[in-house]
Amino acid sequence: MIRPILGGLALLMLGAASLGAQVVRGRVTEVSSATPVAGAVVSLLGDGSDTALVNVLTTGSGEYAVRAPQPGRYRLAVKRIGVKRFVSESFELGAGETRVIDVPIDAIALTLPQVTVSGLCVTRPRELSRIASLWEEARTALEATQISMRDRLMEAQIARYAAELEPGPLRVLFDWRSDAQVMADQPFRSLSGDSLSELGYWRQLPGDSVEYQGPDASALASNAFLRDHCFALAPAMRNRPDLIGLSFVPARDRRLPDIAGTIWLDARRFELRFIEFRYTQLPNMPNADQVGGEGHYRRLDSGAWIVDRWFIRMPQVVVRSDDWPRRQLREEGGAVITPAAASSPQMTSIVGVFRDSAGRPEPGAVIRVIGAQHQVVTGQDGSYRLDNVPPGTVSLVAHTVAYDALATLAGDRRINVIPGRSQRIDFRAPNAAALRREACPVAAPTAYSRPRRPRGILRVLMVDSATAIPLPGVRFVVSWPAILENAGADSSVEANRQAVTDSRGAATFCDLPWGIPLDVSALGAGGRTHVMMTEVTRNGIVGRVVSGRINR
Repeated sequence: MIRPILGGLALLMLGAASLGAQVVRGRVTEVSSATPVAGAVVSLLGDGSDTALVNVLTTGSGEYAVRAPQPGRYRLAVKRIGVKRFVSESFELGAGETRVIDVPIDAIALTLPQVTVSGLCVTRPRELSRIASLWEEARTALEATQISMRDRLMEAQIARYAAELEPGPLRVLFDWRSDAQVMADQPFRSLSGDSLSELGYWRQLPGDSVEYQGPDASALASNAFLRDHCFALAPAMRNRPDLIGLSFVPARDRRLPDIAGTIWLDARRFELRFIEFRYTQLPNMPNADQVGGEGHYRRLDSGAWIVDRWFIRMPQVVVRSDDWPRRQLREEGGAVITPAAASSPQMTSIVGVFRDSAGRPEPGAVIRVIGAQHQVVTGQDGSYRLDNVPPGTVSLVAHTVAYDALATLAGDRRINVIPGRSQRIDFRAPNAAALRREACPVAAPTAYSRPRRPRGILRVLMVDSATAIPLPGVRFVVSWPAILENAGADSSVEANRQAVTDSRGAATFCDLPWGIPLDVSALGAGGRTHVMMTEVTRNGIVGRVVSGRINR
């Protein structure tokens, strides 16, 4: 059993500035044009410390207001991504005083500001200055995300998903997407940076459970994360000259399970784009480097920052219909749905046509991008168009009602989306022979093997009647009078087969007589419950969906 813990966000409506007590307020503008600067991080510092006591984001009009914890001597810091941090001279703030400090800062010059970061571990000392500057920009975006979450600076919804993947090529075997979108004030959260440092990023729980932690913005921006990791400039990513990377690995003295990965920033504006990571110190397993996750970040026009989409990918072992265990990966994540998350020049479009197994265009198929909010339905000519697809490696999948009943995809493609370049991806649904091989793999015949009798395959898909979520672990039995396929059998004898629903909620029966009535029943604590009568076809595969609630 695997328990993913995902980093997330909680963002709602902008609140009023704090009233009463002692407050510093003002406006942040560009020096040359007096243009308001939205989304700058404004921090109140102690007189002798660079640690932020309070921090806020400037609004769309460049305004800010920070409330001091008590009267005293302070400094004000303002950081805009891509611009050197401004720090004021010390000033005295009296009890109940409101001090106005307007801050003019430079426009974004597309050159990396030079900074010094204390306690920064680097694997190549000659890169220290540039690494420190990139970390400062990334950390600013992470802090802005924390502030946006804390102060509820926008309203959003989250759509969640899960997918089963083939290790290695990461081909999608099947996926689910939640139709019920939840408000972002019910977010996923990770442990704090200090707790992850103390406990590790994954751990074995009692029984056979493993818990994987995906770090949220707060954990990544923490001093504990900085202390536990060493940094280096990352090699350029193929086909992504628009990105610059900062790789990180656990420090040498780190003994607990941790993460290693890369922080990717915009190469011109130095805004955080996404963070990819993999878990360290995993047990010996194939494709261990694919066990990890990603978190994608986006700055909105208002200046607020969001975690746009995220996932954690974990190892999974499933038992196939032939009782042989299969190692695969399970990916769970979500995407933020908000009108404020507008398109960018890096987004692209994907167009194509979905065809059935005979090559005919098919309307009504659902085409979607795994892990994003993008999905469309094919038109009467089978065509589709997906807009605003993010760049990078993505998986496209196709669903139809008929193939969903078989708990299998009608099509899947893994592609590399080039920034700003439209692509054409066509789908053709697999035929019955391919579906049979996937559902019930058999050994290749030999010169000494006897030819198999034509048999039918039945796949029963069990879903929750309230949520449509697949239900694993449900036992079904398919039975028929033995005399119907063997005239010499006793008329009172019942032949039957049993199967248990797998992680997709599917119970697969691979060796059924065709052309005769079959009784499908569920087996539970209360005994046997009739579900339906059905038949299978000769050398075919039939899917049936059962909707209900299971009391365990």
